[in-house]
Amino acid sequence: MILRVRIIFTFLSIQISSFGATWLAKEIKIEEHIDLAYGENAKQILDVVTSEKCNRSPVIIFVHGGSWRWGQKDYHRSIGKQLARNGILFITIDYRLYPEVKFPSFPEDVALSVKWARENVKKFGGDKNKIFLMGHSAGGHSVSLVGLDSQYLKKWGGGLDWIKGIIPMACPFQFDPTKEFLYRNLFPAEIAAEQMMPMGIEPEAAIPPFFIMHGFFDPIIRHETASKFAKKINDAGGDAKMKLYNSHGHASLIRRTSSWHIWPKPLLTDIISFINSKV
Repeated sequence: MILRVRIIFTFLSIQISSFGATWLAKEIKIEEHIDLAYGENAKQILDVVTSEKCNRSPVIIFVHGGSWRWGQKDYHRSIGKQLARNGILFITIDYRLYPEVKFPSFPEDVALSVKWARENVKKFGGDKNKIFLMGHSAGGHSVSLVGLDSQYLKKWGGGLDWIKGIIPMACPFQFDPTKEFLYRNLFPAEIAAEQMMPMGIEPEAAIPPFFIMHGFFDPIIRHETASKFAKKINDAGGDAKMKLYNSHGHASLIRRTSSWHIWPKPLLTDIISFINSKV
């Protein structure tokens, strides 16, 4: 495996005057460390996006969606560049997919990436005690399970205290894998359905806070399930905030966050605000 490092200089500041917007020559150095192995499988690789502003900074581990069948980490480094400009270290991971593996390999790979992060983020400017998990759709499902069920991190000698917060986007919190065709082959029948979906797991006492992001027009996963999940967490004494984005659907939620813009978009601003409130 060849390690690739990219160094990018990006303009961050804009000066507003009566004549309009003009660029300021303030450069922020962005570094991308590509295809780092966090496990032994060829799919267990990740990218790190950092900047000169990252110094003992919060860390986001991002997990892509794709129905546990497809998707890849590369699509989401643009989120990382925006976060790195704001002093947040960003990690985007690949993980094993169906049909190579089935559940619970997906959340197991997420937990393994957390172990890697705790051992390695210091060299990139991150703080191992400020790790957040973020995932879209199927990725949101995996990060939610890792944040709810300590068995995944216990395998690596850790616990839920390794995680400062969870950010699921357009997440399938509740479904019946035995009845829905999309999930039937992914989720083994011998595992109780309740243990395979976030809504079915009874929250432990020390679960990290959740910031749940969902699009009002999501045609794939109804936003009502996100509201129910947030209520369940809060009723159990946890800390869950759910925000509904009225102009978004399923895929647009992540596309709007990913697309490059010199000013942070509202979704990105919300993510940064949540992280800053927990560190």
